[in-house]
Amino acid sequence: PIYLWVARIGSVFFVLLQQIILVDVAYNWNESWIEKADKAEIDEGTGKGKKWLGAILFSCFVLYAGSLVAIILLYVHFGGCQSNDAFISITLVGSIIATIVQLTMSETGSLLTSASMTAYVTYLCGSAVSKNPNAVCNPKLGETSVGNIVVGLMFVFISLMWTGFSYTNDKRLGGSTTAAPEASVEDAEEGKPVGGVVVNEDADANETNESSDTTSPKSFNNSWKLNAVMALVCCWYAMTLTGWGSIDKRGDISNPDAGDVSMWMLIVSQWIALLLYLWTLIAPSLFPDRDFS
Repeated sequence: PIYLWVARIGSVFFVLLQQIILVDVAYNWNESWIEKADKAEIDEGTGKGKKWLGAILFSCFVLYAGSLVAIILLYVHFGGCQSNDAFISITLVGSIIATIVQLTMSETGSLLTSASMTAYVTYLCGSAVSKNPNAVCNPKLGETSVGNIVVGLMFVFISLMWTGFSYTNDKRLGGSTTAAPEASVEDAEEGKPVGGVVVNEDADANETNESSDTTSPKSFNNSWKLNAVMALVCCWYAMTLTGWGSIDKRGDISNPDAGDVSMWMLIVSQWIALLLYLWTLIAPSLFPDRDFS
């Protein structure tokens, strides 16, 4: 019972963290392709960046079209139940509102980010209604959806990759190493010691020894973040495999995911993702003096 509640609490924190990570991933996907387009314009010539801009538009079309088809299928297969209809309608309206806000009010958002978030919240809605324990609302009750499992693991894998990537970037770029001031022409002419980067084996060896002595505490302080995320993932896996501890109560091993707790965790995480994305869109306008980059 003690580990059960520890895993439940840890899983809640992981769900919150995952929404933040995935919103960040959606933003960085767009920024990465925009940078590639700009780089192609500079390196390859005018008009060469259009292929990346075309890829952005094509990805937006695929994500929006796929989300619309998925929402229609959700209405067809899971509609007719009050709770399911509410969840699906909130998904549709929330996605439309987020896209309209991004297009009309936001200076930081992008259509690709909105399309990515629309696809993600649509997936969360589909997963939530498929976990409804009411047989009237869930015609798929008792069936194991391999697709949902694979997609869910994919999002966890993306979250872990992004966490590891952010950690290594912080380790490489966030160090406290300082560069020596560059030498001026006057210093060189007067014979003063020259600052800057000196290519010398002895200097490199000394620098390596000094950096290992000075950066190891910082590395230890930073590594706990990655380890904490891994611990939260373990909690989430334990709850996913046991239906948030419902197997111990009901023995429903054939379909441990179906249950009120699993359904509400998914739909609440969807609402958090939508609200978080909307906040990233309107916060720069509400607080122009703050840096949200």
